[in-house]
Amino acid sequence: MLHTFKNDLKLLSKYTQLFPLSFAVFVSMLGFGLVMPLLPLYASDFGATGIQLGLLTGSFAITRTITTFLGGWLADKVGRKIPVIAGLLAYSVVMTLYGFSQDVNQLILLRGLQGLASGIVWPVINVMVADIVLPEDRSKAMSLYEMALFLGRVIGPGLGGVLADVFTRAVPFFFCGILAFLSMILVAFSVQETFRNKGIIEKHQTNSKYTLKPNSGISASSSFLSKMTPYPRTFLGLCIAGLIVSFSSSLIQPVLSVFAEEKLGISVAGVGVLFSVMAAIMLITTLPIGTIADRRGRKPVFILGKIVDAISTVLIILSGGFWPLLFVMMLRGFGRAASNPSITAMFSNIVPASRRGKGMGIFNVFRNIGLVIGSTIGGFLWDVSSTESPFIACSIVTLVGVIIALLTVSEPKKGLK
Repeated sequence: MLHTFKNDLKLLSKYTQLFPLSFAVFVSMLGFGLVMPLLPLYASDFGATGIQLGLLTGSFAITRTITTFLGGWLADKVGRKIPVIAGLLAYSVVMTLYGFSQDVNQLILLRGLQGLASGIVWPVINVMVADIVLPEDRSKAMSLYEMALFLGRVIGPGLGGVLADVFTRAVPFFFCGILAFLSMILVAFSVQETFRNKGIIEKHQTNSKYTLKPNSGISASSSFLSKMTPYPRTFLGLCIAGLIVSFSSSLIQPVLSVFAEEKLGISVAGVGVLFSVMAAIMLITTLPIGTIADRRGRKPVFILGKIVDAISTVLIILSGGFWPLLFVMMLRGFGRAASNPSITAMFSNIVPASRRGKGMGIFNVFRNIGLVIGSTIGGFLWDVSSTESPFIACSIVTLVGVIIALLTVSEPKKGLK
């Protein structure tokens, strides 16, 4: 196991751009983890109502949906690096302004602006990672990227709590703004543009392996999909599966912490431990699972991860206390570590480089729509039905996503460069 892990880390020397990109993600997600658990408490200091807390969450997802495709379009027009630098700079400014907020409405506005920046940055960095590695290494590369992301999430909440306790609740936001700015500097000076000359790519793609095959199952009228990818059925299937998976996960996202505290009697500190342990499991298992996905196929690994996710969601309402729920959260961490990089790698492999930015933008629009709808319906079910209903719905919808992926997604033997 250790030997395999060491071999996987050789990707960092094989693809020298991978480390600065991953480190930039780590620095940014460290800042993100610093403030996200504190933001609802910060809003409560200004007397936020439940509806306003919901808007604080929803405004981010809505604006991120708007700019996700724009970020991908820019990445295919002006290159990957410029949108990432601009987005990280905007991110650093917005996070700093949080610390100067005077009321809840300002926080909601800033949260929306944060979503605009996020919609540009994260999908494009995904594209950059896909650009710099060969198709056969993409799951491992995406896993290294996800590890950096998870590590920031593991360290950030604890550090943010310490800063808030020692100083004020505004200080973590200032610190997050500084980290985002440093991340922008890192990308600007250590990461090269990963988008090759567009004319060369499009000329290269006129050869047969990038053209739509007659047996692809898509008629000539489906011109948009046929221009985006030689695998239109899988493209659409992954987008729909991504929407449903995101929808199912967000059904319980607004209520999981509340369920643990109010229904199971777990303290706020205990809730923090649950999420930190889940992130730690994701951190530990993401890279080995990515290696398996590269060797055995991304689709079966994705399916396995979502089945584990569906089972663990039902087990949450049966857990009854801290220690059983801790085990269930570890299962969820494994399921997410298996599914998230695998579906991203599958999608990256079916879209050629000249259209990968737009393609990833479309894919993330579907996922963000699922996030917005799921969060809304999950809170509605919690209020009008029962506290268990969001979890049951999440499990059912996750399995629907698995079925759709099984029926519509055909993973190519070799991904597009």
